[in-house]
Amino acid sequence: MNDSDFIRGDVPMTKEDVRILTMAAMEIVPGLTFLDVGAGTGSVSVAAAALGCAVTAAEVKDAALDLIEKNAKAFGVKIDVIRGKAPDCLKDESYDRIFIGGSRGELGPILYYAHEHLKPGGIMVGNFITMSNAETMKAFLKKEGYDFSLKYVAVSREDRLGLLRAENGVFILKGRKR
Repeated sequence: MNDSDFIRGDVPMTKEDVRILTMAAMEIVPGLTFLDVGAGTGSVSVAAAALGCAVTAAEVKDAALDLIEKNAKAFGVKIDVIRGKAPDCLKDESYDRIFIGGSRGELGPILYYAHEHLKPGGIMVGNFITMSNAETMKAFLKKEGYDFSLKYVAVSREDRLGLLRAENGVFILKGRKR
């Protein structure tokens, strides 16, 4: 799935290279239940659904909600979309995989929700552009006894003049619940 295949608008999107690494970290196999918190354009949700997961995507921005639905339709996948601010809008269900792409200042409560609703052996991944959010999730995973890893990914792309242009770097945290 190329970035250019997604309908984007002005909504944040997990870009292709980071999306590939994120999906690898999630260890996706068909049949998993997957929650995407702060889904943005839905690029991670669409990728998980295309790989055979039952996907729920939560998003607070109206423009983003519209894009999630349009992108799901464009890729021919089904995504259960929840409108609202996490964690308050989230269902009392358990998941095999939980992805945190956005938190709107509610990272702590979202992490607690994720911990309570992630099945044993399940994987939680968070992508962050700020070191403070990465440190918050890292401390949480450590405190709760998760096996975890942290990566920082920086991608540069060649522009039409042949110059490399850096994209925002992203922290990718992965935790496996014991």
